[in-house]
Amino acid sequence: MSAAALFCVLASPGFIPTHAWAKKPAKAAQADAAAPPAASQPAATAESLAASAQTACSPKKVLLVGDSFAVGLGMTMEQSLKPRGPVALASRGKVSSGLNSPKFYDWEKALGEFLVAENPEALVVMLGGNDAKNGKGTPEWSKDFQAKAARFLSIAANHKVSVVWVGLPPMRDKTFSQKAWTANEAMRSACLTAKGCRFIDSWDLFADNAGNFSAKKPVGGKAVSLRGKDGVHFSAAGCKLLTDRIVTGLTAAP
Repeated sequence: MSAAALFCVLASPGFIPTHAWAKKPAKAAQADAAAPPAASQPAATAESLAASAQTACSPKKVLLVGDSFAVGLGMTMEQSLKPRGPVALASRGKVSSGLNSPKFYDWEKALGEFLVAENPEALVVMLGGNDAKNGKGTPEWSKDFQAKAARFLSIAANHKVSVVWVGLPPMRDKTFSQKAWTANEAMRSACLTAKGCRFIDSWDLFADNAGNFSAKKPVGGKAVSLRGKDGVHFSAAGCKLLTDRIVTGLTAAP
């Protein structure tokens, strides 16, 4: 098994089960995981995102940050970026981290340091899994988490770096999945009100037609395992599927 496959499947963010399933996620829009990319950003649709990516230029340097999801994506991002031309990638993921645990890992401090050290043109963020799993998922929690995401994004804005924030996928555990959905809404809202941020949705890539967790989906006409045995992380194929979508968002005009 390759290093990418091993990490994408086995990386553990240290999640702790808590509350019960409260609301069913929205119905997924795509049956085939290889369908066109979905994204949410000001004055742009999924269709315009895909179209603009055909003519936009790739950034020359990309910084990828986040939790164990981001670490796994870092192992397939270079492969996804390769067709776009020479792009330097700096991957700075931290397993078990999140915006709600600064005593364990202070992402606001770390992001500022990474941006100074790497001086990227674009920032890719995948955070929130640990925050969602360990959080309450209440409206109050969502409001607080949105504020933390907004503060995080303000650091990137101060450095004049464009941001692609990647949403969480559905999880096998229904409690966790619902809270991931709630976290996505908070992160999406923070992104849509921030300067230079595009939110990339990953939910439909890894959901069945009802919007719930799906371990396998058709890719190129064949059923492919996209998730790890833990029902949380991605397989190597899942990582690649998502980084392909992320790269489309990176190369689309703002």
